[in-house]
Amino acid sequence: MKVSVIVPVYNTEKYLEKCLDSIVNQTYKDIEIIVINDGSTDNSFKIINKYVDKYPNIVYKEITNHGQGYARNLGIKLSSGDYIMFLDSDDYVNVDIISKMINKIGTCDVVVCDIYKVIGNELVNFKNYYNYFKDNINLMLSHPGPVAKLYKKEVIKNVSFLENVYYEDLSFTPVISLNVNKVCYINEYLYYYVIHANSTMLKKEFNEKINSIFKVMDYLKDKLKSYPEELEYLHIEHLLYSATLRYLDYDNTQKYLKKINDIMIKYPNWRKNKYYKMKSYKFKLVCYLAYKKRYKILKLLKKVSGKI
Repeated sequence: MKVSVIVPVYNTEKYLEKCLDSIVNQTYKDIEIIVINDGSTDNSFKIINKYVDKYPNIVYKEITNHGQGYARNLGIKLSSGDYIMFLDSDDYVNVDIISKMINKIGTCDVVVCDIYKVIGNELVNFKNYYNYFKDNINLMLSHPGPVAKLYKKEVIKNVSFLENVYYEDLSFTPVISLNVNKVCYINEYLYYYVIHANSTMLKKEFNEKINSIFKVMDYLKDKLKSYPEELEYLHIEHLLYSATLRYLDYDNTQKYLKKINDIMIKYPNWRKNKYYKMKSYKFKLVCYLAYKKRYKILKLLKKVSGKI
């Protein structure tokens, strides 16, 4: 059973060798590694070429910069495997990740494992999958990142990432869940997600692409019409909670905060949402303050705690 590992690359020369080493040294050998150089301007191409010369199972494509969504979509088109895995080029994986996932997949459509967040020399446990008692809903509402997952290709072949947006992950995983009947979960931390200053969502300067959250939520609203309570919860988590906190990191974003509030008014009973009720007190407090436009209190909480 062949596995295609898709690795989009953009200016990650500092991390790329560790990433590629972790995948070329997998204990499972029937893999192809599809590396999409998305217009890097650093020395990433030199590092990639060194691996291409050494490993015949690497498929290399160099393109002008189109963004991660486009690069991943191209990787899917180029893939010849029965299964698909995504790996970001500043991250790395356990050498047994594919072997363990292949051994687990059986009749499952997707296998999910947990993630270590790498912050300096510290490893922080991150649960990548939550149990809402039905597999496709679990996938729909768990962390939307496509990494730390192994997909049967037939499940994703007719679904694409939105392109030229941030939050392309959120446009993908909930939609994939519509094609999924069974998900298998490995309770192990096999994926290493490296947090660094250049990580997209940690950049200090405001980027208009952050506003693409609204485009992605509109896209999900169209795709998830048959799942109204799940769609409502996705608005709660990714708009009311996450997007509000992100906009509060920048000045002059009041109009976007207002837009979030205007959208949430369309969900007047959101506090009765069954998935929201399962969340922590902290999560509920942030949502309440955001809905009530208590932005000064939220900023103060962020300043005091360092994060929320």
